[in-house]
Amino acid sequence: MSVLTWLKKQLHRTFYGNSPLEQQDNLTAIFHPAQMPDIDLPTNQAYPLVTSIVQTDIYAYQVHCLLTLEGKQTLDSLIGNAGFGILPEHAANFNGLITHPSQATSLQLHQYADFAGICVSLITNDKALLEQLIAFKSTLPHPWESFPDVDPDSLGSLQGNIDFWCNDFWCNYFWQPYWLSLSTAERLQYPVNWQQFSDFH
Repeated sequence: MSVLTWLKKQLHRTFYGNSPLEQQDNLTAIFHPAQMPDIDLPTNQAYPLVTSIVQTDIYAYQVHCLLTLEGKQTLDSLIGNAGFGILPEHAANFNGLITHPSQATSLQLHQYADFAGICVSLITNDKALLEQLIAFKSTLPHPWESFPDVDPDSLGSLQGNIDFWCNDFWCNYFWQPYWLSLSTAERLQYPVNWQQFSDFH
């Protein structure tokens, strides 16, 4: 399954349940072409990445990331600066739509605590917020914090559920985009075994 296909299914399942027709109808009704913001995405972005999801017929941009609590607090400040109303607590489980009080824009936010941080899926068509998100640079918990009992030298041989969470989900959707956004100097700050794991995966 391609990353795009997986992401589309996850976004729909996360935000609108399991009925494909209901999922697509709800997302396209909220994020329709008339309100698609004109945004220039830089070629090299810092983490977390802002990406267009027009290819899924959702006329908006998304951020999918794992953040430290401090990073999540900063993200919430950016959302507030863009004029969005009352937000859930930084680390609270939340899944819902937040509408802008004075503009015809929306923010679909799903957040939950996991991997020693806060997992965030955010979809928005608000240009002011997107411009802040593009300039936002954050980090995620260190891998040894997310998986305190896992040796990176053994990750390739893990099986079952732990393999999915360590190698597939966490690595592909959180760690790898973060790692690829780092400079060589930033990567050298990590222990050698985590550098080798990250370069290999």
